[in-house]
Amino acid sequence: MFIQTLISILDILNHMDEETTQRQKLVIIGGGAVGMAVATHTQRHGNYSVTVISKDTHTAYSQCGMPFVLGGKIKDFDALIVRNPEFFKQMGINVRLNTTVNAIDINSKTIHVNNEILPFDKLVIATGSRTHIPDNIKPYIKLDNVFTLRTLSDGMKIQKSLKTGTDLTIIGGGSIGVEVAASATKRGINTTLVNRNYSLLSHNIDSDMSEIVRSNLVSIGVEVITDTVPESINGTTKVESVTIDNNDISTDVVIISTGVIPETSLAQDAGIEIGESNGIVVNKHLQVKVGDEFNPDVFSGGECAQVHNFITGEPFVSQLGSTARRMATVIGDNLCGTHSTFGAITNPWICVAGDLQIGTVGITSQSAIKSGKKIVTGMSKGLTRAGYYPGGSQIFIKLIFSDMYLVGAQVIAEEGVKERIDGLAFAIKKKATIDEMLEMETCYAPPVSMLIDPIMYAVEDAHKKILAMLGLTCTICL
Repeated sequence: MFIQTLISILDILNHMDEETTQRQKLVIIGGGAVGMAVATHTQRHGNYSVTVISKDTHTAYSQCGMPFVLGGKIKDFDALIVRNPEFFKQMGINVRLNTTVNAIDINSKTIHVNNEILPFDKLVIATGSRTHIPDNIKPYIKLDNVFTLRTLSDGMKIQKSLKTGTDLTIIGGGSIGVEVAASATKRGINTTLVNRNYSLLSHNIDSDMSEIVRSNLVSIGVEVITDTVPESINGTTKVESVTIDNNDISTDVVIISTGVIPETSLAQDAGIEIGESNGIVVNKHLQVKVGDEFNPDVFSGGECAQVHNFITGEPFVSQLGSTARRMATVIGDNLCGTHSTFGAITNPWICVAGDLQIGTVGITSQSAIKSGKKIVTGMSKGLTRAGYYPGGSQIFIKLIFSDMYLVGAQVIAEEGVKERIDGLAFAIKKKATIDEMLEMETCYAPPVSMLIDPIMYAVEDAHKKILAMLGLTCTICL
């Protein structure tokens, strides 16, 4: 009996050794949302020896939460770390931080890290994006207290500088710039926001909706300067002022938030195709293209990979954490033998600037015109709660229709934005027509809504315009 038991144990151990030696080598370049999600997914559901290589000093943290640490809503940057290195070590995932990959060799299935050559059976490129710094600002980036905000380390350095600084200048009116401006002002820091365009958040919302954001920022104390770029950032070793329109504005800290570009140099040097959006070309399985074929062993996802717009079909790069997480699931499934695909997206987006929530999905009026679409818009202004119920706010809604279909939506309020954008994203994905939306049912309770949701007024406004174009009269009145 003892001998039989011993033989059984030896068989199990031999089987475990065999499984270990048969494990495929999975190398992941990038320790962000895609990289770490793929790593944990494949470790749980696949048979891989997983190595993650990241040039960052931290991993598995929320980039989206950084503006709110700077504003004091979140205690410190450590709170943004979802998983510490020990967690991945216990899972058997080899995470190498502060490490730069020098080259990828697709043919030999290796990557080069300093003087080391690492083989792979499967490779995931999740290199994300890097800050785009305009040429006129590049000479000043080395001054002390001039920052970009991409990594946790960036955020920590900015936080330290703001503890003694009283004046902040933010260059760039995108989502990070707007969120940080509102957060810093509410914290009592004198904040100037400079944007080259008149409209803030111009990649996300139309100019008429942007005016609401601008007015709100001004009302809480942000100095908003638009239609201009800084002429210089001044100081000897440390920033002292910024010259804007020939005026020197005293400042202790500068944050450059002028957009990002996909980090694709490694992929491009390896012969991987880069698309017209400057993102890595991938198929529906998120496999990269080398030559005329998609490589079954190399995947890419996140801010470095090209996706397609559900409405226009045009390629673009999504900078949303939610998109990255979905792409990670698709990559992980395919690595573990489950057929999974990633299709065109509506890209629902939201940012929170102080008390104001700004959400959008689909295409804007400007992007619709650029793609040659004829559109009709519907606008409405209402309340987020019943008029007599305390705590509500105004809500502004803009809907965009093309060929009778909903193709875009923008919502701004102090509450209730996310759920409306989520619902409208589903309506766009299901190709809802304006007639179908006129029959849409909405729920009501005084603490959370008006009796008739303001969305319905925006639908009705667009419907009236369409009928007027056809020479008809609206017979349905809300």
